[in-house]
Amino acid sequence: MSREPKIIERIYEQFAPFYNLVYGKLLFQEGREAAIDFLDIKPKNKVLEVGVGTGLSLPIYPKDCQVVGVDLSHSMLKRAEALIAQKRLKNAKVAFMDATHLKYPDNSFDRVLGNLFISATTFPKESLLEMKRVCKPNGIIVLMNHFKSEHPVLGAAEEALNPLALSLGFKSNLEMEPLLASAGLKAKQVQKVNMFNLWTVVSMVNKK
Repeated sequence: MSREPKIIERIYEQFAPFYNLVYGKLLFQEGREAAIDFLDIKPKNKVLEVGVGTGLSLPIYPKDCQVVGVDLSHSMLKRAEALIAQKRLKNAKVAFMDATHLKYPDNSFDRVLGNLFISATTFPKESLLEMKRVCKPNGIIVLMNHFKSEHPVLGAAEEALNPLALSLGFKSNLEMEPLLASAGLKAKQVQKVNMFNLWTVVSMVNKK
């Protein structure tokens, strides 16, 4: 796994200046809001967001929870820190971290969210297992991501386009159900979101 941080970080370091333009409110706000709603956050909950990017979701969280966002891109994290300062988000902070090696003890968080990152990592199963590890028993894990369509024509197109997608830093053919099953997780709520409903928000209860 040692090559992943260098590859992914390089791609997203270069992409950082354009991230807010591409992944901002116009196209992905619906998905971010739905993902945080699916977390069902309670007062004083500790929340981890993996793949926080430039922090676009941080202002959406309830002010009575504590949020830590982690990412592999220093450039994106600098933008997230600037947003935290600008919005005076006293309940949020960010840290540089690899999703496959989260530097937190087992059962550290009540809620864990992955926004638009699980198809960008070379190791989706390992990352999801780490999210599960740091989430408390019966805590909630949520992913907001593009998954391969179950529609035969769309699915075939996504499979064909995957080599191009990989060169841009993500997979277009990641299947949701096999991924969840590989980490011993089951979908609780599923909702299609964002433009043309091409993205999915899925919540899971962390049964340990």
